[in-house]
Amino acid sequence: MSDRSAIEWTDATWNPVTGCTRISPGCDNCYAERFSERFRGVPGHPFETGFDLTLRSARLEQPATWRRPRMIFVNSMSDLFHKDVPDEYVGRVFDTMEQANWHNYQVLTKRSSRMRDFINVRYTGRRAPAHIWLGTSVEDGKRRSRIEQLRDTSASVRFLSIEPLIGPPGTLDLRNIHWVIVGGESGPGARPMRLEWACNRVRWSHFVGQLGGLVKVYSAH
Repeated sequence: MSDRSAIEWTDATWNPVTGCTRISPGCDNCYAERFSERFRGVPGHPFETGFDLTLRSARLEQPATWRRPRMIFVNSMSDLFHKDVPDEYVGRVFDTMEQANWHNYQVLTKRSSRMRDFINVRYTGRRAPAHIWLGTSVEDGKRRSRIEQLRDTSASVRFLSIEPLIGPPGTLDLRNIHWVIVGGESGPGARPMRLEWACNRVRWSHFVGQLGGLVKVYSAH
């Protein structure tokens, strides 16, 4: 867990899970994989096993030790809804978020159907708490079905990460979506993002960042 983050749209990161496997083209230049694999085989290093999926149960209670409220990106180095993370463990992560409720949490996944199913069972007949934001990644127009799955999720706050934007997303339906991040890819071999891809038929009410930068943060209206 880091109480500071270079990610423009959050304050801190919390990784009760690390490691993942690729699921779509947006994963091809994954920064988390690239970082983790640098340390594979280094004895005693937190990423000694590289980007292999690893449950970090010793980190489950970390947010409760942070008394100052923060915006926390959950699993910046993984995907909480990876198929190999047991439901019981996902539930323990949500237990912590519910208990340490002075923070806001950003839970972002590419496995939006599993998140929908988990959330709709855990919060049957009600919505997830408003301090737990639930989001999905959409890197191009072929992944737009994730938005519908997110919309079907019993969330109080829903957000999209259209990052890295590697192809035209088409016209996006942002009904009941509360926050949108838009940005290009960074790092070695980064695929270019065309500005017009971000300027499709959508009304944006807020823009943070520079046009020449790699990260653009929007709030949808």
